[in-house]
Amino acid sequence: MRDEITKSSRIDAAVAAIRRGEFTDYANAAKHFKCSETGVSRRMRGLTKTKKEANSFWHQCLTIEQEEVLIYRINLLTDRGMPPTSHIVKNLAEEIRGGPVGKNWVGQFVKRHGLRLKSLYLRNIDNLRAGAEYAPMFQLFFSIISYFFIIISCIYDLNATNVCLVSLACHSD
Repeated sequence: MRDEITKSSRIDAAVAAIRRGEFTDYANAAKHFKCSETGVSRRMRGLTKTKKEANSFWHQCLTIEQEEVLIYRINLLTDRGMPPTSHIVKNLAEEIRGGPVGKNWVGQFVKRHGLRLKSLYLRNIDNLRAGAEYAPMFQLFFSIISYFFIIISCIYDLNATNVCLVSLACHSD
């Protein structure tokens, strides 16, 4: 897999060098960047795409450019004090695409671009889902603590990994 990534990046570098005018033929560029002449030729003629472009075309509902527009719109709404919910993001994506997106599309979009999105509503989708899955474990934990007469002396706020930090002191009679 790693070799495929470097192979694709070498072809990209050869194509970029040809477009800049550093090379006049595909063979010399391919030889210089240690990649196949056929791969460079196909990429130059538009017959093949980079892995990122192919993933965008076959697996994502929106192209890379359309997703950039959507990220811009989400961040613009957030900056204006109207952070969009997942339903609003779905509506925006369908407007940009001109057709429906899948039911899990917003979650996958947030997973791909979570660091670039300013909206806290969208970033908390995964956190709320994880919290719902583990709620029974927290209830069991605190019921065991109360059963053994352990007093919780201090409960701190959630840390960066959303793990509750608890300081315990044993109950002494």
